[in-house]
Amino acid sequence: MKNNTQRRKALVDKFKVELQTGIRALRKERGLTQKQLGSLLGVDQATISNFESGKTVMSMTQAYEVYLVFGKELACLTHENNDKLEYRGSA
Repeated sequence: MKNNTQRRKALVDKFKVELQTGIRALRKERGLTQKQLGSLLGVDQATISNFESGKTVMSMTQAYEVYLVFGKELACLTHENNDKLEYRGSA
């Protein structure tokens, strides 16, 4: 896949969208406001809003902190959908 940048970009973009919608869904499922989640992550409400809407891309550290808050549930949101994607190009 290293030589197919277009396919890689598509997969990365799909992952970002799934992560954004997953954060929103899990936050709501757990009854957390954006402000409460922001407090757990050490950011303000606007940052959470920007993450969920895709205006801001999370750093690796922030993504890991979100994983620590939501655990396996968050990983499953993106893992299930990406398991269905098979790349059959040259490596």
